[in-house]
Amino acid sequence: MIQPGLRPRILIVDDQTAHMGALCDILREHGYDTTGFASGEAALTRLRRESFDLLLSDLMMPGIDGIALVEAARQLDPELACVIMTGEGSIASAVKAMKVGALDYIIKPFKASALLPVLARALETRDLRLANAHLEQQLRQHAEELAAANRHLDLARREAERANLEKSVFLSNMSHELRTPLNGILGFAQILASDALPATPQEKQKFAGHIVQSGRHLLTLINEILDLAKIESGTLSMALEAVPLDEVFLECHTMVAPLAQQRGVQLNFPPPAGLQLRADRTRVKQVLLNLLSNAIKYNREHGSVFVECTPRAKDRLRIAVSDTGPGLSEEQLGAIFQPFNRLGRADNSEEGTGLGLALSKRVVEAMQAQMGVDSTVGVGSTFWIEVALQGGEADVGAAPAPGAASAPAMAPPSAPTPALTLRTVLYVEDNTTNLKLVTELIRIRGDLELLFATDGQRGIELARHHRPAVILMDLHLPGMDGYETLARLRADPQTAGIRVIAVTANAMSTDIARSEASDFFRYLTKPLDIDLFNRALDDALDPAALRRHTEALGQPH
Repeated sequence: MIQPGLRPRILIVDDQTAHMGALCDILREHGYDTTGFASGEAALTRLRRESFDLLLSDLMMPGIDGIALVEAARQLDPELACVIMTGEGSIASAVKAMKVGALDYIIKPFKASALLPVLARALETRDLRLANAHLEQQLRQHAEELAAANRHLDLARREAERANLEKSVFLSNMSHELRTPLNGILGFAQILASDALPATPQEKQKFAGHIVQSGRHLLTLINEILDLAKIESGTLSMALEAVPLDEVFLECHTMVAPLAQQRGVQLNFPPPAGLQLRADRTRVKQVLLNLLSNAIKYNREHGSVFVECTPRAKDRLRIAVSDTGPGLSEEQLGAIFQPFNRLGRADNSEEGTGLGLALSKRVVEAMQAQMGVDSTVGVGSTFWIEVALQGGEADVGAAPAPGAASAPAMAPPSAPTPALTLRTVLYVEDNTTNLKLVTELIRIRGDLELLFATDGQRGIELARHHRPAVILMDLHLPGMDGYETLARLRADPQTAGIRVIAVTANAMSTDIARSEASDFFRYLTKPLDIDLFNRALDDALDPAALRRHTEALGQPH
């Protein structure tokens, strides 16, 4: 577009030099900046060096005529406005010139009063085209910006949905984990407080011990949840200072040695090296204790744990804790640092919150360090942290290299030996405290015998073999969960009619709604109310209830 205050530049081409000169003079007087040439070749040469707003060309010229000139000029400058001058007998040729890009034509001879409106219209058309092109460019730019904004919004929406889902899963898992120790505390407390549930002094002492154990577990869980919340909110206090690594190793060794001795696991620490870390002493010890206790608990019988220190990048040290346990699959490695995810290891022989590794990783990152894991199935796992050194390069020793090992076999606690005339209840549960509580409740009743399984597959096998009157089913099981286990029981004609009572810490509204759509006979949430528990068993054992339940299972869903 012509900028305000600037004279429009017109290139005039006419082989009649007198006419060309006169046009240049007249148009200058009317505010135009004109340049004239007597041939199309000369005009094109100038166009290659300079830009013009309008080309006013005669149609009939020797050499390059007006049509060829317009076509060539517009190839050099597509925005150039072109007007053709022609005699009366050449109107058809002028129309042809307009087809190749000329905006208008004027018939010779003409007066200035006739030419000026033609030039004005051509320049207005040119300005309009330029404005339209600019608007189209802006529209395309805005469309691209809008598309980019929509992509960002979609990404943000999906991220919000993912975060919301993770929050829901976290809350559901947290509810489950909190209710599990509460079930032991309140369940055994109800037995102790009840006159209708007799117990000997020795049994009462044992029940009190279960309550203390569950209370300590609950306290640990709450503290770890609070630490996670502080890290997420950025309020976890962290004091980075010089930490003597040899002292930390000695303290950790002292604290985990009894557990290692109990499991028959050999501990191998590196020799003293006089290294100092740039870290928070309490948090470093917290992380190492978590890694060491995991390496001991999930090791094979008479296995080994190796602690190794390796210099990495300048002023950084990698501390690795390796075990000779079963190792982790690729799928397990992908979920290893998720809160409450115990990778199917939440069996009845190991206590744990499922928060240790998630919390450790966040603590390590809060110390401006890194944490990772390497593992080989059937060989073992190595968890490592990479921490800054307090000045100087490391000169460290290492524990012996770990060897291959196989996974340990976990032996579940024995169920009480019942009388042969008693009806059978199967309890599918992977938590020791919950199993002990229900074992006592069944023993106190005196009319039932209890079988138990610690995972869904074993539960299905026991149900097929023993045909229990009732199955008590936890939902949060390692591997196959309670819903899938129920579906497989229903699909097997041998077990399809058995009443299944859900006994679970999954107490969120979504969990309860899902259970109502399933074929559970009852849905009991932990902590258990013993009266409700016994009433649910009585209803499930009632022949009329069995008949109604069997008829309901035959209805389409």
